[in-house]
Amino acid sequence: MTPSRWAFGLCILFALATTLLTLAFGTPPEPAVPLHSGFSTPILALEFATQVAHLDFLQGEAGAEMRDYIRHVQFIDVFFPIAYAGMAACLFLGMAMRGNIFAVLGVGLAVATIVADWQENATIDDILDEVENPHCNAQTVPDDQAGDPVLRDCLSDEVFENAPPALELASFVFDSFLPIRIEFLREDTWIKWALMATYAVLLSALLWFSGRPVWHEWRRWLAVPPALAAFAICLTWLTGSNGHVAEIMSILLIPFMLTFPAAAVMYFLAKPKGSRKKGTR
Repeated sequence: MTPSRWAFGLCILFALATTLLTLAFGTPPEPAVPLHSGFSTPILALEFATQVAHLDFLQGEAGAEMRDYIRHVQFIDVFFPIAYAGMAACLFLGMAMRGNIFAVLGVGLAVATIVADWQENATIDDILDEVENPHCNAQTVPDDQAGDPVLRDCLSDEVFENAPPALELASFVFDSFLPIRIEFLREDTWIKWALMATYAVLLSALLWFSGRPVWHEWRRWLAVPPALAAFAICLTWLTGSNGHVAEIMSILLIPFMLTFPAAAVMYFLAKPKGSRKKGTR
């Protein structure tokens, strides 16, 4: 079997892994309080949070079950980026082996998405840790500063041993690191989504221009889902992470993700250009 077909075959295997891991996420519990900004999916509501109030569904005893669910998702999400981004990387790699040099860029973008997703997960873990174990609580706040909005004195020296400068600076302003962690999460989240939108646009362009200029060419039809997904991601950003728009975006990601195995099967079965004259790639 040719190297390009190995790449397309791996894309299909990664697609199966992506499906299994998606099913492993399970069904989230009912939020103790309504999710913010029109969200109906807890993990999206967390990823697109912009203020501490948006984390109310995770706070306190009422949010314990939801936090457990998010921890479960976080564990699976160590492997999930490898699956969905690996799927994309293998398709782009196979296309590059078939002579499309621009597809090499897609391989790099897909691999970068894995790192970005892991960084986002690390920030979410920090948020969950602080929600469950607040630095400032009844035991750490001095009695004479109970009403003081600046509570750096309630934070122990250990908190700052490995703290980045931004967190140390924030401690003079907040009685919690959550506001700055949410800002970190916003940046991490949009780096990930920007990378996905970029390789969605690239995939759409590669599929569109690689097909024959007729309406029924299958590659041109496959170019539509990634274009819609990229548009939805951009619209979510332009609307300030609006929950209603983000939920529609998450739905449009499904046909986008299905484009990879569908294209891989098509490319796997198709004969490479010039294969009869020069041999297959």
